Amino acid sequence: MTEASATAFIEVDVDPATAFKVFTEEIDLWWVRGPINFFDAARATAMQIEPGVGGRVLEVYSPPDDVLEIGRITDWEPGGLFAYRSSVDDTETRIDFAATGAGCRVTVVQSLLPGGKLAFYFWRNVIHWIPEWLAQDRPGVS
Repeated sequence: MTEASATAFIEVDVDPATAFKVFTEEIDLWWVRGPINFFDAARATAMQIEPGVGGRVLEVYSPPDDVLEIGRITDWEPGGLFAYRSSVDDTETRIDFAATGAGCRVTVVQSLLPGGKLAFYFWRNVIHWIPEWLAQDRPGVS
C-alpha cells in the first residue's frame, strides 16, 4: 500500500524570501546530478521552475524546448508557500517557508491525492541538498 503522504524539512540560515528564491530560482544549481535524480537522467540538462500559479516544474532536455513536465504550480506566495500538482504521479506537493529565530524552516509535504495510486516520494532524499548548496560559495549567483 502507498503511504498517504511524506513530510521532510530543513532549517536554513537565510530568511524565508531568500529560501524561497533559492528553492525556485536556483533549483538547477542545487539539484544534484545523478542517474537516479531525474526521470530521464541520460537526457536531462537542467531543472527549472516557471514562476507563478500555472507555471511548470520541468526536467529540461536538449534542445531546451524538449521537457518533461513534473508538475503545475497551484500556489505561489514568494517567501511563504509554493505548491504544485504532479504531472508524473498522483500527488500534490506543498512547500512552506517559515521564519525561525536563526533563519527559515522549509517544510515539504507530498500527499497522495484521493483515489490516487502512484506516488514518487522523493523529497525526503532531495531537500537536504538545499542547505548543502547554501553552505557553499554559490557560483553563478549574484
